[in-house]
Amino acid sequence: MPGMHDTSDSPISLRRIRGFHVGGTRRHVDGFPVQTLARVPGDAPVTVDMNGDHMVGQLYATLYQQERRAWALPVLLWHGGGLTGACWDETPDGRPGWLEYFLRAGCDVVVSDAFERGRASFPAYPQVLPGPPEHRSLDAVWHHFRFGAEGAYPGGAPARDLRSAAYPGCEFPVEAIEQFGRQFVARWAGTQDYALQAYAALLRETGPCVVIGHSQGAAYALQCAQRHPDLVRAVVAIEPPLTQGDQPAAVQAPHLFVWGDFIEGASPTWTRYRAAAERYRLGLAAGGCIADVLDLPAQGIRGNSHMLIMDRNSLSIAQRVHAWLARVAP
Repeated sequence: MPGMHDTSDSPISLRRIRGFHVGGTRRHVDGFPVQTLARVPGDAPVTVDMNGDHMVGQLYATLYQQERRAWALPVLLWHGGGLTGACWDETPDGRPGWLEYFLRAGCDVVVSDAFERGRASFPAYPQVLPGPPEHRSLDAVWHHFRFGAEGAYPGGAPARDLRSAAYPGCEFPVEAIEQFGRQFVARWAGTQDYALQAYAALLRETGPCVVIGHSQGAAYALQCAQRHPDLVRAVVAIEPPLTQGDQPAAVQAPHLFVWGDFIEGASPTWTRYRAAAERYRLGLAAGGCIADVLDLPAQGIRGNSHMLIMDRNSLSIAQRVHAWLARVAP
């Protein structure tokens, strides 16, 4: 990892930007009704038969390849549930995201849209996926992402009222919550096997790497570190939603767990997830793995939401993660 310095003005000189799909298999899908539709308004109807071979299970990735990289290992950015790789590009209020931070630090970066998200596309339901997806509302994420108290989302309120309804000191730019909501996508339950297979294909494509995962993407990163120890050389797990059933295996890749604010006493769900993740971390450490924790409130950094990669101090957190990688990555 390149030495620590202020990267905010560092130029970005790329040799290549490569967008590609990886993973997935050809699958014959039946059960679609044959329809007669006018695909273009005013045009003659045509017969539409969607039965046949489909590609199912792929993800989409964009590789940003440096002209002169400062570190041999690429950094993979994996998003959370109901989101896509867009969450790393820019914050809802227009500030640079973690993608730009790590590019300015001289790293090759790979940003992906996981299975059934974004440009990966999603297969049909119920022909492939068992049922309809979940569509998250701004009301739902207000408390789950720890912007403010449960039931306190002031729907339709002006920006100043959003700020007054948020937790005191909340670092998420709640004034831009509508912009944040524009990137929400459908998500399905029970697609973990598809996602892990696609991420495995991505790891084989990129080779040895560092994985930085947020939320659901962090949980996937932890599993991939167990399954592919030859490829995952370090893991940064940002608020992974683990359960008591998640058990660590003996791995050597260093791990860093990152946690924000408004958990204890404010969110029973995240209190439970964090306790499970802490058991997981201690299990890793007992096996001889470097398993550190970046507890932001414990370091005097208060106000961070679950979306700490978008919070107003997000780049200072990225810098702390960068510093940790510089110490422990091979």
